[in-house]
Amino acid sequence: MVDTSERVTVRIPQDLLEKLKAIQQSKGTATISDTIREALERYSDVNLPPSNIRKVVVDLSRQDNSQLEEFVREGGSISVDDAVRSAVREYIRVRMEQLAVGVGRTRREGEPVATAEGSPPP
Repeated sequence: MVDTSERVTVRIPQDLLEKLKAIQQSKGTATISDTIREALERYSDVNLPPSNIRKVVVDLSRQDNSQLEEFVREGGSISVDDAVRSAVREYIRVRMEQLAVGVGRTRREGEPVATAEGSPPP
């Protein structure tokens, strides 16, 4: 197998190196280089997603993150990412329905009610 990687030398502060070592130990990564490579891949994925995908980074409290991870462990979703995507879709669906109902309550008699897609009902 041909090694197509390049060697890059980077100086990092000691506190960052300690954090990377802690990540390496917690994830069981073989080497610190592997840990750094994985971090760079994730950084690239977040900052250069495919053109059909928009990535959103959300900071969660430890409690919210723990609840999400527990939800996944209990089989509520296949991954934390999938659970968040599903929650966002459901939230938007409910809010759009609420907006449509709100429009329906304040509309004048005879005006069509807007649907979630923004078009009048048939």
